[in-house]
Amino acid sequence: MDVLIYLIMALIGTTFFVIRLIIALFFGGDGDMDGDLADVGGDGAFNMFSILSILAFFMGAGWMGLTCRIDWNLNSMVSAAAATGFGFVLMMMASGLMAFARKLNRTVEYDPATAIGKTANVYMSIPEKGDGRGKIQVSVSGRLKTMDAISTGPKIAEFTSVTVLSVRDDGTFIVEPAD
Repeated sequence: MDVLIYLIMALIGTTFFVIRLIIALFFGGDGDMDGDLADVGGDGAFNMFSILSILAFFMGAGWMGLTCRIDWNLNSMVSAAAATGFGFVLMMMASGLMAFARKLNRTVEYDPATAIGKTANVYMSIPEKGDGRGKIQVSVSGRLKTMDAISTGPKIAEFTSVTVLSVRDDGTFIVEPAD
């Protein structure tokens, strides 16, 4: 009787898992099938009980239960424990992989105004006032970024330290040589 239960779990879990995978591969995204039943972590980054993780649990538990009963000739209790444990491991792996995929898809915003008053290094020489743009490396929102810059006075050579005075609407930094 328990072999039939494991077989049904394995077939249903695998069938829906493959359908979900095909939808994701051919139609993009997650096919609106990743409804989250419980949010562990508050920010949606790690959802232990999603449709994907539940399918992974049924698929793993079903196939492990069948393997334990048919191939390894284990008793019902040991098979149930192994199936539950393996299903839980696959559930956690699916949840972890989805959290990792969400991190990869996240867009990180930064605020150029956080660099005002900071010292930067000239990466590509900055022509004198009004003659073009150069590049600086500066910490913006805690990240080292290479950004466009213009001078308030004379030409500024590479590897010179400059102070960021302000930021224009187009994201270009206005700088002067650091004292």
